[in-house]
Amino acid sequence: MLAVVKKEGKALTGIKKRLWKNRYGYLFLLPIFLIMGVFKYYPAIIAIIMSFFEWNGYNLARFTGLQNYIHLFEDQVFLTAMKNVSIICIAGLVKVFTFPLLAAELVFNMKSRFSNASKYLFVIPMVVPTMVVILMWKWIYNPTFGVLNQLLALFGVDTMNHAWLGSSGTALASLIGVGFPWIGGTAFLILLGGLQAIPVDLYESAKVDGIRIWQRLRYIDLPLIFGQLRLLAITTLIDCLSSFENVMILTNGGPGDYTMVPALHMYQQGMTYYQMGYACTIGMSIFVIVFVFTLLSFRLQRAD
Repeated sequence: MLAVVKKEGKALTGIKKRLWKNRYGYLFLLPIFLIMGVFKYYPAIIAIIMSFFEWNGYNLARFTGLQNYIHLFEDQVFLTAMKNVSIICIAGLVKVFTFPLLAAELVFNMKSRFSNASKYLFVIPMVVPTMVVILMWKWIYNPTFGVLNQLLALFGVDTMNHAWLGSSGTALASLIGVGFPWIGGTAFLILLGGLQAIPVDLYESAKVDGIRIWQRLRYIDLPLIFGQLRLLAITTLIDCLSSFENVMILTNGGPGDYTMVPALHMYQQGMTYYQMGYACTIGMSIFVIVFVFTLLSFRLQRAD
């Protein structure tokens, strides 16, 4: 027992020594933690608390317990939004695992002097503001003078012309189509960096064994960039669940609720209908889903 107490005492002494040794570093970090506490952690804690209240954002709140959470599972708009965002998340995963990976593979295997130029061409679109891209696609989908309908008329299939964002059958698919060919600069760079980190010896051995390109992709590339793919999966899910600017600008959740997503529903409840307590509840549901996915990712990483 005495030995345990001595070990704990030595450990505490070691911590104190490290704190004193790095005191200036911690002192410089203190303003950053204070700013994060005020602008990140404090609003998050308030949102958790206010999710149990009926609150309009400025008057005194009335405690309602779990009533907001009960109403959440009875809210048909929220349930529809969850179904829509599930489809968007699945489509987002398919997009990030195909086109950016294909582009990274092509650039990685390119042996000409144009390989660096190709990297720049894939990365340059990152500097274009997201709002500009969304507005451009809104113009593409315009039912009167949009590029998509004009192209269909040019190829003699103008019978397919209709309001892509205004039709319940095509609105959600049109949202998913925004950004085609879906080669995001960040995803491209992450995957390309993962491919470049693979030892050259593996490729040389595979070449000697006569392995084909699809076999190399399956047995070498994909297993060795699994960490990058997992990172992209988590960031894609977080982005799909938490962002709503493209839906708000293109359809505003319509027609009806066919393109409604939880983040937009949260925004409307808080800023349009002043149901801030219920909006905090929706935000908490999004946080729980993202937290579960992140936790599963860490578990998979430890299992590796």
